[in-house]
This record gives sequence, C-alpha cells and structure tokens, in this order.
Amino acid sequence: METAPKKAIERLQLKRLKHMIDYVYWRSAFYGRKFREMSLHPLDVNSLDDIRKFPFTTKDDLRRHGYPHGGEFLCVPREEVVCWHMSSGTTGVPILGGYTRRDYDAWMNLMARCYVTAGVRPGDVIMNIYSYGLFTGGLGFHESAFLMGATVIPWSTGRTQALIKSLIDFKATVMTGTPSYQYYIASLVKEMGIDVEKDLHLRITMPGAEIWTEEMRKRIEEWLGLKAKGGGARDIYGATELCGPGAGQECIYERGFHFWIDHFLLEVIDPKTGEPVEPGEEGEMVFTSLVKEATPLVRYKLGDITVLDDEPCECGRVAFPRCLRVRGRADDVIHYKGVKIMPSTIQETILRHKEILEYQVVIDKSKLPYEFVVKLEVPRTEHSSALIERILNEFKNNLFIEPKVEIVEPGSLPRFEGKSKRVIVKE
Repeated sequence: METAPKKAIERLQLKRLKHMIDYVYWRSAFYGRKFREMSLHPLDVNSLDDIRKFPFTTKDDLRRHGYPHGGEFLCVPREEVVCWHMSSGTTGVPILGGYTRRDYDAWMNLMARCYVTAGVRPGDVIMNIYSYGLFTGGLGFHESAFLMGATVIPWSTGRTQALIKSLIDFKATVMTGTPSYQYYIASLVKEMGIDVEKDLHLRITMPGAEIWTEEMRKRIEEWLGLKAKGGGARDIYGATELCGPGAGQECIYERGFHFWIDHFLLEVIDPKTGEPVEPGEEGEMVFTSLVKEATPLVRYKLGDITVLDDEPCECGRVAFPRCLRVRGRADDVIHYKGVKIMPSTIQETILRHKEILEYQVVIDKSKLPYEFVVKLEVPRTEHSSALIERILNEFKNNLFIEPKVEIVEPGSLPRFEGKSKRVIVKE
C-alpha cells in the first residue's frame, strides 16, 4: 500500500469516499440531518472533487453534538464501541473519538506503518514517554509496536533522571514523546555530560502532539547524537478526531510527514474563504474519514496550518503527499498591535541562537500599553548586550515588534513533560 501508484490510491479513495458518504447519510443523525437540509445525497459523489459540495464539520459541532458517547456522530450501537479517547489540549467539553474493534485494529496498523516509515525496525527498544490514559498517545504507540516486532518500555512522563538512566541501561534505540519533553531530556543529557556516542543508543525519536520547529529538531538531534547513528527526530502527526497519532509520519528524509490518504481524504484550504489552495501554498488541513466506523467525520476542519508538498519522495511513498511541519493552529495566531504572530515563528527566532537554553514569552494585553516580554535562559558565560541586540533586531525585522528582553538564570523557567506553554497571553 505504501508504495502503490498514485492512480491506484485515488481509485481506492473514491471507492471508500462513496461508501463513507452513504454510510454517514444513513447512520449518523448529525450528517443525515445536515445533508438532507442541503439537499445532498450519496449519489452526488462521482469524483474526489465532489467532496467540496458537502459542508465543513467544526470542533464546535463535536462539542455540541458528539459528547459523551459520540452523540449524533455515533454510527454504531454504543455496545460496539470498545473504547474512547479524548482531546488533551482543550478546556470545557472535550473532543471525543470512539473506536469499534475494526477502528482500533486499523489505528494500530497505521501506527505500525508510522514506526516503519520513521526507520524503526524489529528488535528496537522503544522508550514510550507519551502519557497513558484518555490521551491517545501512550496506548497508540505502545500496542502498535508489537505489530512490527519492537520492545516497549511504558514509561509515560516524570522521573526524568531515572528515565535517562533507563535509556542507558536498557539500550533504548527509539524514544517517543512531545518535542518539549524530548528537548528537556536532551538538555539534561547534555548538562550531565553523558557521552551520547558511547553510553546512549538512541537512534530515532518521534516527536508529536504539539507545535515544534526545525531549530528544536536540530538541538534534539545534536544533543542526543541521533544523526551520528544514522537516525533523527522524525515528526509524527495525529489528532483525536482522526484516530489519534498515526495519521501521518515523516520518513528518513525528514522533509515533512506523509499523510495517509488511503484512510483520510485530505484538503488544504484557505481558512478565510474555504477554497482549496495550491501545493506549496499555506492553508488549513481538512480531512474526511474513509474507513472509520464509530465516529467518522466529513470535511472536518482541524485548524492546523501547513503547506502541502505533492512531489514524489525518495523513500518510494509517491502517492502519499507530505505536509510540511504544522506551523500552528488557525486559532493560535496571536494578534499584537495589528501584527499576526505564530508561536512557532517566535520559537524559530529564539532557538536560532545556541546560547539560549530555554525561553518564555509573556504578552500582556490586559493593560495599556501592551507588554511583550521575552525571557531567555542564558549561561552566565554567554551573557552579552550583543545577544540582546541581535534578538531585538530579529524580532523587529521578522515579527515587526519590539519586545522587552530579559536574561534570566539557567533553570529558572518551566520545563515541560507534556505539551509546552512557552507563550503566555494575558487578555
């Protein structure tokens, strides 16, 4: 499947899309009502482009109509649902995803596909540091590893010093986890003076579940010695609404994650107009489930901003387009004095400077004048007015703002074992 020709995958997509629209028309109370109100019928689907006739689905739709057991989105009897997972990053009513036995098996197979795509092989020892529980990460990475013959250490988060010791003692070759936690572990490894070539066997990490940047990748790969062992830090993509992690995976060439379009029909649209953008143009990801049974979604707006690259990849997965690393979410954009700023752009600007160990940005819009404070952890030996001047100039030239820059003591800013909160906005 992974190396199938593009035309074969497109034929499979259309077959599955026709089935899915018919399936939700008759089984989903939400879609049945919505489609009838718009005079839409399953017979209206004759090509992949016909998906544009159908309405978008939003997070608010899921919160209003999909909680707690799937609500109007549930397409099977409740007794056929073997488990639920829920979103980890929202407040209020959580986003929910349900699984039948077949859904769960399909998810595990996609996750195994991701492992192989990242370069994981039978016999690898995986340190799984995603959280176990309602969040999809821990269990998704854990059970799927058995399908491709790897060994799992089910660590989750916490006890980081002991985690590093176990990485060494068990000769772990793969590590999962959020990029923020991987970054923290890598910084401790560097601080502890561990010889990464001699004592650490890590070859591959699979960061996911939050926004990260190329600058952070470089640090993780360097501080853990991944490139020297022929590996790297390779982005995995997913969301509770899709299936959990496993909807896309970066291959060994590390030029964006391949999106598994045999399971999800992908559109990249202009978030303002809803119209498709061309490959190479920035847009919002929208997906339609092609095989899900319990809670399939049609034209679901993920909110994630990416750029589609449909050029054939050297790895041979020519039918599966690559999405350049997600830059942010449509609702993550920070509006400051008429300027729109992505948190990922802040990270790129700051981590470009090797002297900076960690950072925190506090944007206070609760009082006038607004404040934009950048706190930087820098070793005492690296303190300099020249560094502050460089940071200020880059913020002025790239983000068109002039922040207040503060140098703080190493270790004084928060570290993150889960999703990070480095940018704080006070409204």
